[in-house]
Amino acid sequence: MQPWHSDNPALAGAFAPVFEERDDTDLPVEGALPAGLSGVFMRNGPNPQFEPGPGYAYPYDGTGMIHALYLDAGRARYRNRWVLTRELQEERDAGRRLYNPTFGPPPQANLANTNVLRHAGRIYALYEGGCPYVIDDTLATLGPDAFQGRLAGAFSAHPKVDPLTGEMVAINYDLMAGTLEYLRLDASGQVDRQVRFASPWPALVHDIGLTATHAVAFVCPLVFDFSRGPAAPAWEPKRGTQVLLVPRDCTDAAQIRWIEAAPFFNWHVANACVEGDTIDAVMPWHDGFGSDSRKRLELHRLRIDLASGQVDDQMLDDQPCEFGRINDAWLGRRARYCYAGLRDPRPGETPQPGAFEAFARYDLETGAKTVFRLPAGQTACEPVFAANPAANPAAADAADEANGYLLSFVHAENDAGGRFIVLDARDLAAGPVATIRLPRRVPAGLHGSWMPASPAGADQARR
Repeated sequence: MQPWHSDNPALAGAFAPVFEERDDTDLPVEGALPAGLSGVFMRNGPNPQFEPGPGYAYPYDGTGMIHALYLDAGRARYRNRWVLTRELQEERDAGRRLYNPTFGPPPQANLANTNVLRHAGRIYALYEGGCPYVIDDTLATLGPDAFQGRLAGAFSAHPKVDPLTGEMVAINYDLMAGTLEYLRLDASGQVDRQVRFASPWPALVHDIGLTATHAVAFVCPLVFDFSRGPAAPAWEPKRGTQVLLVPRDCTDAAQIRWIEAAPFFNWHVANACVEGDTIDAVMPWHDGFGSDSRKRLELHRLRIDLASGQVDDQMLDDQPCEFGRINDAWLGRRARYCYAGLRDPRPGETPQPGAFEAFARYDLETGAKTVFRLPAGQTACEPVFAANPAANPAAADAADEANGYLLSFVHAENDAGGRFIVLDARDLAAGPVATIRLPRRVPAGLHGSWMPASPAGADQARR
């Protein structure tokens, strides 16, 4: 792989790509890896092999690269591989870039660069501009998956897997057609619900909330009007936001409900749950879309009253945060704790969008906030929760919910090496219980998953 350099800020610093596919074993560990923590942490993110054309923008562009950290009996090894999509293989055969950035002229590629998760024994590299790609636990690309031919268009980058039923639920969008699609796969990976319906306007739905009764999404007033040019979105707050409620067993568009709310924008939903006639959704909340530094980014809770159709919007924290996660065993239930990447630059630091200087744990019952701040010059991305294998899988209280670890790759400025940190989720402020040193840096990226080695660990919430 021939390395190259770009002055594009989206391809520099923490976002500069790497050009080696590596296998590193017996990595040095500072501290001690938690006993019994066995499995693999995989994280996806853009990493273009060939220098992109004009208009490249993180995080929308760049073929996905999976970075994996395998943990077993206190030992650690690292492996990374590009997702070998059809388009990347074509570029390799040609020896040059063939596809253009997302906001450039056609053609565009399926980048498979946004998320990675496991369902029904398959590991999916996900990108909402195309179908999923299946990889194995060694990161070899097995090929695209259209779900027995049922997937006609693109699939969501953020489906949610119900820890109790094993179902995977997604809402897909088609900007050109102005439509949305509800898709549900059962625990064996078979499509058992598929409903296509009109969107109020062509809008992206990047993530959803999943409750025991509904899939919940927010159609925000970021409008894609292609008469203005290719993929040229405009922020139109006068439209408000439409809350989309799709019954989990939906078979017909007539069963879908829309509720009007005040305008806002969101990328991600940390969690949602239903109690009685109220759905709660916790999310990083933006008061607009774009790079204007005056725009607010906060953690909010939306309470949707199903009886009255009213939406109550409550700010939980005004410090900018993103990539909210919970202990996935509590997905769809009332979770007490939410974890997020926190923007907390020091004086004189130039923050890079998409990377975080700190992690926060929010107690959604008491309002308490605990922060771990990375050392100067270091940034991390999404905090992913890994349950403590010693936790009681039959328990369902807050102590059991918090009993685990936050995992993340860390990028250190001007350091050719990399880091992987393990934080005790019950005591973030104490700092890492273990830091794994990597011989080569791992660029900032997007979303990932902890995949326990044992079936019991993987399914401990299914009780």
